[in-house]
Amino acid sequence: MGSLVLMCAALAAAAADVPASLEIRVPGGPHPRVYVTADELPALRARAETQPWATEAKRAILEEAAALAVEPMDIPHEGGQWTHWYSCKKDGGPLNAESPTRHVCQTCGEAYSGPPYDQVYATHRHGHWLGGVETLGLAHMLDPRPEFAERLRAILMEYASFYETLPLHDVNNAPDRGGRVLSQTLDESVLLCQMVLGYDLAYNAPCFSPEDHAAIRDGLILPMVKTIQANLRAISNWQSWHNAAVGCAGLLLGDAELVDWAVNGRNGFLYQMGKSLFPGGMWYEECPSYHFYALSAHVYLLEAAARAGMDLYAVPVVKGMFDAPLRQALPDLTFVPFHDSDRLSILSQRQYYEIAFARYGDPAYLPLLGGRGGVWTLLWGRDTLPPAPEAKEPAVSTAGEGEGLVVIRDAENETALYLDYGPGRSGHVQPAKLNMVLYAHGDIRFADPGRLPYGNPMHRQWFCQTIAHNTVVVNGATQKRTHATLKAFATGEGYALCRAACDTAYKGVTLDRTLLLRGNTVVDVFRCASAEEATFDLPLHFVGTLKNEPAAEPAPLGEKDGYQHLQHPRRCTDGTREFMIATEGDRGIHVRLFGDPEVFLAEGHGEDMKTLWPMLLQRVKGKSACFAAVYQILDAGAAPAPASAKAKTGKKDTTIETGDLRLTVGEETILKIGDEVIPLPCPEPTPEKE
Repeated sequence: MGSLVLMCAALAAAAADVPASLEIRVPGGPHPRVYVTADELPALRARAETQPWATEAKRAILEEAAALAVEPMDIPHEGGQWTHWYSCKKDGGPLNAESPTRHVCQTCGEAYSGPPYDQVYATHRHGHWLGGVETLGLAHMLDPRPEFAERLRAILMEYASFYETLPLHDVNNAPDRGGRVLSQTLDESVLLCQMVLGYDLAYNAPCFSPEDHAAIRDGLILPMVKTIQANLRAISNWQSWHNAAVGCAGLLLGDAELVDWAVNGRNGFLYQMGKSLFPGGMWYEECPSYHFYALSAHVYLLEAAARAGMDLYAVPVVKGMFDAPLRQALPDLTFVPFHDSDRLSILSQRQYYEIAFARYGDPAYLPLLGGRGGVWTLLWGRDTLPPAPEAKEPAVSTAGEGEGLVVIRDAENETALYLDYGPGRSGHVQPAKLNMVLYAHGDIRFADPGRLPYGNPMHRQWFCQTIAHNTVVVNGATQKRTHATLKAFATGEGYALCRAACDTAYKGVTLDRTLLLRGNTVVDVFRCASAEEATFDLPLHFVGTLKNEPAAEPAPLGEKDGYQHLQHPRRCTDGTREFMIATEGDRGIHVRLFGDPEVFLAEGHGEDMKTLWPMLLQRVKGKSACFAAVYQILDAGAAPAPASAKAKTGKKDTTIETGDLRLTVGEETILKIGDEVIPLPCPEPTPEKE
């Protein structure tokens, strides 16, 4: 079966905890009533006067609102375009708008004009003004100066006057689909959530007449809702934002049908909770960035529904969305930028945990809340928090809960090892099954590049190609998007091990990887078998410098599927199998390769187009290959420990010995430490179901 089957099976546990429907309630009291009620206003204003962190949040909001109130209103009367188009074609660098028609690369200085760049500039202005409605409404709540509400009214009335005249268009300007003011209903939904918040807070301002409210409702809010509802998405972050926008608009207008559509509907909130989460609470797209992006949509709806008397937080799987990222954080509390994700810190997401602590009171969130502030904390956090210890990384190794990601940790050495074997269903999952990432010496050392803006050709030409990741490439071709299976996972005193395999990334090829972390030592055994003669490449992209670069000669490695972007490819000619990677100071990682692969060096693009990471690549030709290696993480002045290996291909075992550790990988996985044979339980296989 394909990845869809495994995904459905993996998500089945979550679905059991989600009710089929919920009773719909809409507020009938005065405005504000969506994200904040009129009864809450006195306490919120008092918080902003008495709590230092809230006072600072108020100052920032008022300062931004004051600037918006006097800024010349340059609202474009054209639809905006996809922000992912807004990068340099040469190097992927971000663009800066010197004018509405001149856009300059911040890296190389190349200038662009015309479509789609001018239209992306329009997107930024729409975001500035419609997103500014939220800021102006918050400012009105905190300090009801007439100019705040008057500018808010002017913005909404302006958009209401022309919104429906804008043609539907998508990211490729295809007619009759997409958004109006923006190119995606996804992005229009984000703006509608923000707009509802601000409008609701200023709804009772004297500058609004009944006719104004009718014009905004009929000319802007309901047409935006109609546009969004016409673009149904099934399991997706898109639909999560659609649900939030329509639901919050319905709560603003007192429209129970819209709220029911958002919560109980065909692809509503309950559907998303039942179908889009792994059992442990991680979002199905397997990207930290998209997890928090989807969660932000749900937070808007969760908080708005709560004020209407609907406790969506009580749906059991919701808490899991806050809990799951805690298991995946690196020792520095950042995340590996797997797939279409950025390198972000969980501390930059602390507003989610302000809300989570306010709702659930779980002390596990407290270590993340050292620096308070932000709009969400002001609106929905607690006045004060109990004492909490300094934030620390998780100390426990985990195979996730159906999330397709193994995290192995050594808390004493602040080392972490990641193996990605996930279901691969989402379009945001890059084709790199059995990809490995190593964190050591305070940063990611064996690295994954993440992504570029999707409109940049290099995103697909390099970042979405298997060669850009630390896993096997067969015959120079990128893997199929598929799943792998966890075959073994075990932890014990001072060690952790995992093994996963995949037989669907390439036709007739089995990939099987075993990783072991013990103290400062990593053992990596990657076995491959093919029905036909094949070329197996295993790249290792690292952050650091090679201290002992061997003799080498230029040797092209390939011309497609990302290989064409490798720089300075060269074949090692002196038989070197040991390499020292300098990380920082006198520390480093010693790499010892076993067997007889051809060894190549090159450079590949890192987290952006201007960053190059060195790459060490092993190549084996035949019907099978066994890549066996020991990586030793060395402190200043330390020497690598001796290691030996018996690496055989085919159905025979591969054995790695280092110190008192002996690991054998074959039909079974056998780990021996000293005289003790460690039992390695295998997870129960996931049952296949349609």
